[in-house]
Amino acid sequence: MFEEHVVSFEFLDHTADIIIRATGLDLKEAFAQAALGTYEVMTDISKIEPNIKKEIAIESEDIESLLFDWIEHLLFLFDTEHFVSNNICVTKLDKIDDVGYRLEVILKGEEFDLEKHSQKNEVKAMTYSFIKIDSNSVEFTLDL
Repeated sequence: MFEEHVVSFEFLDHTADIIIRATGLDLKEAFAQAALGTYEVMTDISKIEPNIKKEIAIESEDIESLLFDWIEHLLFLFDTEHFVSNNICVTKLDKIDDVGYRLEVILKGEEFDLEKHSQKNEVKAMTYSFIKIDSNSVEFTLDL
């Protein structure tokens, strides 16, 4: 279920924020890579151990809102539970008739610990600026 993947996200130049472009074999993998890119902005994800498992389900009215809500949910988990992850499996990303989209994800990670994890950038929020979504890639901006 959890396969090792080659890192497939990059950081693009932006004046005050950071733009992440994440790619995968399909959109599910791109959403997983988007999460990894977000966590990498905050800390060195190679130091995270998969000690805690979280199952997430998100529904949104359109695919752009789904990406926004997904990244915002990760930031919420970090702010409220100090949770970070480097093991992400998107199990479902489907259009729900005329209602919108549904994302289901399993995260494995641990509580952020300054003695173990480096602190890179503080991410305030995701923005709707520069959101681009294709069949196997997403691009979005994080407000630092």
